[in-house]
Amino acid sequence: MSFELTILGSGSATPTPERYPSAQFLVFADHYILIDCGEGTQVQMMRYGVKSFRMDMVFISHLHPDHFLGLPGLISSLSLKGRTEPLDIYCPKGLQEILDVQFLFGEVHLSYELRFHIFKDSSENIEFEDKNLSVLSFELSHRLACRGFVFKEKKTPRKIKKERTDASKLPPEAYSVLRNGKDYIDTEGKTWHSEDYTIPNDTPFSYAYITDTLYMPQLANRFADIEINTLYHEATFMNDLKEKAINTFHSTAVEAAEFANISGANRLLIGHFSSRYKDLEPMLQEARDVFPNTFLAVDGARFE
Repeated sequence: MSFELTILGSGSATPTPERYPSAQFLVFADHYILIDCGEGTQVQMMRYGVKSFRMDMVFISHLHPDHFLGLPGLISSLSLKGRTEPLDIYCPKGLQEILDVQFLFGEVHLSYELRFHIFKDSSENIEFEDKNLSVLSFELSHRLACRGFVFKEKKTPRKIKKERTDASKLPPEAYSVLRNGKDYIDTEGKTWHSEDYTIPNDTPFSYAYITDTLYMPQLANRFADIEINTLYHEATFMNDLKEKAINTFHSTAVEAAEFANISGANRLLIGHFSSRYKDLEPMLQEARDVFPNTFLAVDGARFE
């Protein structure tokens, strides 16, 4: 399945002309997903050619303004453009009330339905699931309730070894059983082994999004079982400001890289950079010294 991630905002609480607040657009498993929506997100969508009209899901990690302030304007603009399809918003408790007040006093009358899905107060939840995609949310450690996400492609059935099945008298009803990794026993008691007639399909792709949080190695150990292909982890500060990161409930670039190592991720993207950093290359190098396959998730960057 296709996977394309566009970084719309890579800054932290204070934006800069080069870095807007947090926002990412994920095209994955036939879904068009906005992850966080900082101020100016719809402008960034136009700048980088993201088709906001196709968006079907929004995930908001927490209610600090740099992660959701762009949402009222984006929702309103979609209505002005004549959207009719419902929009599913997965969010913390309180966002619906914020938007209701905004639209009430702004006399905004939407042309489409907003469907809110409020996060439950538990460590992990499956927030969305269909035949192609599942979305897991989990607790992070920030100054207020904050959640990260894993977007994971559903495991596809095994592939049939055509050369083996063509040469055998495999019963037609056995195919679906073998493709699901199970052995098939026919009416005469013969066992047809899945390993003999099928091969595994491609490993399901997964993308993990970890924003504002203290370093959580215990979570990284949990991720080792999930098989994360691409990991985004906030890296607000460099390691010389580790104490400041702790005091503000954020992480450093080194900690993000250590998380990638422990979790077994294949690729690391770092973002949510403090506005104090004009040049991000030293931060990138600091992370690559720990985890070489690290990249900067700067505004406008695309990852496939």
